[in-house]
Amino acid sequence: MSASPALEHSLRRMAAQETLFAPRPNRLQLLGLSLDKATGPARRINIWRNHAIETLLTLAQPYLDWADLALEPWLSGYDDSLSFAEHAPAELELLWLDASRLPADAGWLNGRIAALRAMSRAPILVLATASVVASGPDVQSADLAAVCEAAGVPLLDARLAKVAGSPLSAAAQSVIARELACRWLPALLLPPVKAVAVDLDHTLYAGVLGEDGPDGVQLTPGHAELQGQIKALRERGIFIALVSRNEQADVKALFETRADFPLRWDDFSVTEVSWGDKAEALQRVAQALNIDVSAVAFVDDNPGELAQVASRLPTLRSVFAHADAALTARVLAHLPALWRWRVSAEDAKRVDDQRANAQRAELASVHPEAYFESLGVKLRFSLNDASRLARMAEMSGKTNQFNLALARLGEADYAARLADPAGSVVTIELADRFSDSGVIGLLAARQGSEGITVDELLISCRAMGRRLEDSIVIGALQCLPAASVRFVVTEGPRNQPARQWLGETTEWPADRVQSFTPPDGVQIERVLP
Repeated sequence: MSASPALEHSLRRMAAQETLFAPRPNRLQLLGLSLDKATGPARRINIWRNHAIETLLTLAQPYLDWADLALEPWLSGYDDSLSFAEHAPAELELLWLDASRLPADAGWLNGRIAALRAMSRAPILVLATASVVASGPDVQSADLAAVCEAAGVPLLDARLAKVAGSPLSAAAQSVIARELACRWLPALLLPPVKAVAVDLDHTLYAGVLGEDGPDGVQLTPGHAELQGQIKALRERGIFIALVSRNEQADVKALFETRADFPLRWDDFSVTEVSWGDKAEALQRVAQALNIDVSAVAFVDDNPGELAQVASRLPTLRSVFAHADAALTARVLAHLPALWRWRVSAEDAKRVDDQRANAQRAELASVHPEAYFESLGVKLRFSLNDASRLARMAEMSGKTNQFNLALARLGEADYAARLADPAGSVVTIELADRFSDSGVIGLLAARQGSEGITVDELLISCRAMGRRLEDSIVIGALQCLPAASVRFVVTEGPRNQPARQWLGETTEWPADRVQSFTPPDGVQIERVLP
């Protein structure tokens, strides 16, 4: 009996990891891989270039298939002037530049980026053969030389420039293709991975806890590297969960005994240690973290287990844990949508904030009448704060459950909104006695002849469940002129909590907003320009 298509797909992905994530990718082996093509609609990207990129895109294809990211690249002709002729809408603008061909004027490139920004509000990614200054809303650039140095390959090869149409060395193209397909593009185009769930045996160490005991399992150098890498995710605001088939008492004893483990028991935001079904355990992990299962990645050494989980939870990302843990670490480091262009202050607070939710729940159950006064809630509303552009875009891209319009706006969109006399953006910060959550909400609105239209309303999932939705939304509206309010609503697969909160009507009279007072114990601060 032949294996199911889902099982074959999962097994091919696991088998490809060794080739895809070798320290120095071999271009012939890359081109020989056969992976299922990415599903879903292709995303158009405009590539503005002054040297060849075709070979790099070919090498990137197996990585894109592994990332399940379908692209429709449009290539300009070679254009040192970056005139951006024939511009058409796209989800990403990529500048692919041989820096030696650009003018020496340091401000010239930013002038061209500003011209492109006037045509497009899509993210702009600048990749150049030498360090360049590229700035502006939603503009990112990567250091190609640093990437090649880390991989131990030369960036340039002058001998190939005339033949290949690009000064990049052959080895550099394979390395850069991997970074482009697994890190740089997914970070701009895909929903982010918010949690990494890991197995124990033959994953975080060599050995089987139930057979070898806490002292018998081996922390190899590769496993130490992997554990350290996973621990560092927590500091970037990514949740770590433990999903293992073991006895919980044995697992706790393991972490108490092994002081040499970089990971500690308290580093895990959720632990699912039992002999039950792992797909169900991963669903409980997502539920406990208040995120969708598609935002979870799972690392396990058992191919059958991974294939079974993939068939049950097809949107979950998976990593096969090799016996060579250093290889596993490289795969995890390149897991699509796990890497970020930047880590915000709110990211760093996310894990501690989630841990404090248990304390809040206990307080609500013990003192329901005096919940807010005991909690000491502080809400800070800031109107048109341009310093929050990056956080605005981050929330728009990440927030799924309490997101009325699902607009998915970028930094350039918010910059335009702040420059519009009729536009307003209110950001909301939240703190209480247990944690400072930072910016957890956003309300974007336009003033019109018939009142205020709220065309984006977001509340981070980690602020939900505190009974503060009315105070957050109406407090933000009170920063705007008194007027009737209309909400723009888009029905999505996961934004039912926001639609349920709004109820049946999307029209509010002005007095509903202006007469609202927050519950006793909720302190309000407003920062107006």
